[in-house]
Amino acid sequence: MRLPQFAIFAQGMGAHEFIEFDLRPGVDTAQASQSLGQLEQPAVSAGGVNLVVAYGPELWKRLAPDDVPAGLRPFREVIGLDGHRAPATQHDIWVWISGSSGDVVFEHSRAATAAIADVAAIATEQACFVHRDSRDLLGFIDGTENPPLLEAAPVALVPAGEPGAGGSHVLVMRWIHDLSLFETLPQAEQERVFGRTKIDSVELADGEKPSTAHIARVEIEDPDGQELEIYRRSVPYGTLGEHGLYFVAFSADRERYDRMLARIFGLADGQRDGLTNFTRPVTGAFYFAPPLALLGMKELPIPASERFLQKIPLFAKCTPRQLRFIASSVEWRDFPVGATLCRQGDRGGEFFVIVEGKAEASRDGSLLRTLGTGDFFGEIALIDGGPRTATVTSISPLRCLVVQSQHFRDVLGQNADIAVRILDAVTQRLRSTVGPDSVRARIES
Repeated sequence: MRLPQFAIFAQGMGAHEFIEFDLRPGVDTAQASQSLGQLEQPAVSAGGVNLVVAYGPELWKRLAPDDVPAGLRPFREVIGLDGHRAPATQHDIWVWISGSSGDVVFEHSRAATAAIADVAAIATEQACFVHRDSRDLLGFIDGTENPPLLEAAPVALVPAGEPGAGGSHVLVMRWIHDLSLFETLPQAEQERVFGRTKIDSVELADGEKPSTAHIARVEIEDPDGQELEIYRRSVPYGTLGEHGLYFVAFSADRERYDRMLARIFGLADGQRDGLTNFTRPVTGAFYFAPPLALLGMKELPIPASERFLQKIPLFAKCTPRQLRFIASSVEWRDFPVGATLCRQGDRGGEFFVIVEGKAEASRDGSLLRTLGTGDFFGEIALIDGGPRTATVTSISPLRCLVVQSQHFRDVLGQNADIAVRILDAVTQRLRSTVGPDSVRARIES
């Protein structure tokens, strides 16, 4: 399987910017391809943000005609029951930038726009935010039915062996809510509209859940009765005058969206989603988010700092792109003989990797281990902010790669894959400290 754009699955970001672009008149395929590659320059994609780039169906067919996934086509207007509709507002490029704060996301969004300004112009832009505990502005938790993170890839990604494998079909729709009207309903009626409880998001029993409830309408099944899932990444947006949900979903199969929209707007069986009485879409577009290899990011050269990172068990399986994220926050430091890099009991905020030289790790005055090239220490204190469990002192001139705590946490936020790998590596390291006959001292400080 080709590697996907991992930011599709990245969690924990509180600020989001979604930008749609149209190609400028007269831009040919070669010019577009070369310029769009600038979206991967560090000013756009590095420095604590997540980036997803997707292309409209017609543009993707021009850029990669041999990797067009089955069913890829532009969004078509949906004309539903009772005058309800979903307009088609297809554009050429869709960019999603997310981060921990709005200022950082804003800066990188400006950089993205500038990077492709010669070939593309902004068509729409929407800043979004996370509301409370991932709730829609209507007060209900959004994305409850998402598959667990470790099971999301088969739901969201085109399977191996198919054109576009490792990429994802994207559906983007901006919905405007009528909060005032919805808030006139008693909570029990609001729950019947959604089909689940408002406070703890428990699905209503079949006898209590109307057939027009939202969760009843968005659930689709294959001929054998198995649910066909999509991976939702929607977030709220708004001003006091206009507010709602920026709906984003990723799927291995575009036709799942057709079936879902038909059920929402009453075209499948004559029953319309009751939630459409309180919200309406004003945009609709399909995009394809290609895998990393098709974005030209797979064969990046690996500089020296990244090669050393790749030797560390925590990062040994990281892709060149992931290593680049990490390396952008690395500092090179030199220490003389006898320097104390960290002291037992002190609060820790740095992660060290020895590039050249040797050091000793000790606890309570007793030597634990001699450390050399490629050894690392400080990851546990870096993750939890706790005190150092050992003192590390250089016994020769020492050169290290150092990652500050705040940058390391940005690295964890880059994508879920890095976080899972780090958790797995730290777990293995902790287990390895326990022998069959005794508990060996840990040197993680």
